Amino acid sequence: MLEAENLIFESYSRVTPSLHGYDSATRNLAGIRQLFLEAKLPFNFVPTITVTGSKGKGSTSIFCAALLQGLGHTVGLLTSPSFLSVRERIRVNGQAISEAAFVEIMDDLAPSIRRIDAALPADQYLSPTGLFLAWAMRHFMQSGVTAMVLEVGRGGRFDDVRLIENRVSCFTPIMAEHLDKLGPTVADVVWHKTGIIKSNSAAVSAPQSPEVSQQIRQACHELGASFQQAGQDILFEQQRESGFQRVVIKGDTFELNTPAIYQATNLATAYAAVSALQVGDIHQPAVSKIIHAVRLPGRCDTVSDTPLVFVDGAINRESAKQFRDSVLTLSRGPIILVTALPHDKDHVGLLETLMPYAAHTIITQVSAQHLHFTDAVAQTAQQLSADVTHQPAVFEAFAQAIERAGQTGTIWVVGTQSLVRDALQFWRQDLENLLHSNPPSD
Repeated sequence: MLEAENLIFESYSRVTPSLHGYDSATRNLAGIRQLFLEAKLPFNFVPTITVTGSKGKGSTSIFCAALLQGLGHTVGLLTSPSFLSVRERIRVNGQAISEAAFVEIMDDLAPSIRRIDAALPADQYLSPTGLFLAWAMRHFMQSGVTAMVLEVGRGGRFDDVRLIENRVSCFTPIMAEHLDKLGPTVADVVWHKTGIIKSNSAAVSAPQSPEVSQQIRQACHELGASFQQAGQDILFEQQRESGFQRVVIKGDTFELNTPAIYQATNLATAYAAVSALQVGDIHQPAVSKIIHAVRLPGRCDTVSDTPLVFVDGAINRESAKQFRDSVLTLSRGPIILVTALPHDKDHVGLLETLMPYAAHTIITQVSAQHLHFTDAVAQTAQQLSADVTHQPAVFEAFAQAIERAGQTGTIWVVGTQSLVRDALQFWRQDLENLLHSNPPSD
């Protein structure tokens, strides 16, 4: 398995030290296209939804796949990043690809990958996104999938997932992100994202700012694609209960097994995308049943009851507010906040939003070595409160949080995705299946 992982990242690692500039200049899809041709992987396989955006991509992709499974399809799902194993990126009906299948595909593709990579110019590479896509397509073919949901790695116009023909392009909220690769403006980011739209297809979107919405609509108009937006063309209502919520979309009622208030919008967007795919009657009980079984790892994720532990990947003021508003009424005192944020994240916004509710805050780092941390987060926290501990060793930080929270308190683990990964590992989460159970179809 380690050899397979090394193969996927080998080409990218070769060029990383010299890889600077926008994706439009540094990314080239020719190598992955050649791999698909040599390996006889299809570009147009089964009805497909491609998902892009700045936040909520993973959750919306998971909801799309679950809705399609509820319609009776065998569904291939490609997402990123992974938490505990790279196998989590590739799933069929919620189940991660097995280690044996992953290695078998490596044995099949490795000769072509190495030959193509060796022939590339020094400044070109086979992207990990493209290689995961190739792995996924082979696995989906072998598994007999009848529908696919593909999450874009970054951007869209120069992302390898764009190579696959889709019937529906799905946009989650778009904002300023990866400006060093997609920027320098939000309009540039949207231009990259709209690169996934195909001629005479369908596009759906989560609620967007007026400027972003207009730019997506214009791109659809130029390509002859239809366009619908959740909250405008697709109306939905949200009713919060203790620990879960009900979402009503076009008369269909869904119970979400999560307190995360933002997931209602993600579900409505996914509902619109699956409806636009036109591969079954979405108004049936089996669809609602499977949505109730969906798990969304690392997103207001409850990983322990004693003490109560919520894990979330919020990294700025707005996402911290959404996390706080989702879990505050469910939390029991004392609340212990554990956070780790690299130097380029909005640590001030997150700390100012969450620390007033915490009896104690622990500033830590993560086990991953590629992220850069500074003392600024701890210094800001100490300016906001005297009840702060700086514990760089992440697993020791979790242990200290448990001791402070006791059996009846609550721990908020909130920060960069690598912190989420460490928390899921520490609390021994099983992410092999995205469904709590497999509901029977009616």
